[in-house]
Amino acid sequence: MTSKSRIALALAAIVLMPATQAVSADYDPPIYVDQAPDYQPVEVGSGWYLRGDIGYAFSHPFEHQISTSGSTSFTNDSSLFTGSIGMGYHLNDFLRVELNGGILPTNKFGDHALVPDGCAGHTNNLVIVGGTAIIQSVADTEDCEATNRATNKGYSVMANGYVDLGTYVGLTPYIGGGVGIAYNKYFKTQGERECVDRPTDSAGTGGFVCDDPAGYKGSEDSEAKFNLAYSIGAGLSYQVSKNLSVDLGYEYFSIPSGKYVAYDNGAFNVHKGIDYQTVKLGLRYDLW
Repeated sequence: MTSKSRIALALAAIVLMPATQAVSADYDPPIYVDQAPDYQPVEVGSGWYLRGDIGYAFSHPFEHQISTSGSTSFTNDSSLFTGSIGMGYHLNDFLRVELNGGILPTNKFGDHALVPDGCAGHTNNLVIVGGTAIIQSVADTEDCEATNRATNKGYSVMANGYVDLGTYVGLTPYIGGGVGIAYNKYFKTQGERECVDRPTDSAGTGGFVCDDPAGYKGSEDSEAKFNLAYSIGAGLSYQVSKNLSVDLGYEYFSIPSGKYVAYDNGAFNVHKGIDYQTVKLGLRYDLW
């Protein structure tokens, strides 16, 4: 019985051997896939930055020639500060461009003089007509203040480009310039007089009424216009943190066709061509 079992097992092994070889021949080795690289998020704000600055126009854009008499006083209120905000982009390590909107220097001035009997009007007097006392309006004048005044103001939108000249001991010098549009407006009025009505007394006499208050506004002239503007400048920037830089710069700003009013020894004349020089302090914040 044992011999027969051994013979059967041998025969079964011989029969199954080809099938085993076929299965072994058809078997493919396992495929190994390299691990995919880690996902790197894209920096959406890379290259962009926000900026703002304030400046002071140390060369006055509105020059006045002041020569007044003893009866005339001159007042002048100027703001020589400028300011701008905008956005820029680093094209590479050395070039950057910006788009800025800004406020230009402003000026408000005038002269004032007391004019004896300068305003015409009428007053109420008590007169006797045919033995009867009546109140009658008669022509009269009063002293008043005559004023000539003017204002200048402007705004700008500029496209600027800068070249950073490398970094040395933490400081990065740069040069640059730009072109854009400036909105300039001037206004002046001459011969304006302050005519003041006065009420009558309890009897209905006295007082003063201006004959033509509207006529004492004087003659007015104004113009508001967009003009081409350009600038050139240079400065130094210093990076105080990863994203924040501070810079100190100089800028020459010009509006060749811009008009403004100036005080020329008592005359309010319109001049053409606005330019000035500023020293500027700014901040730059990189969005990365």
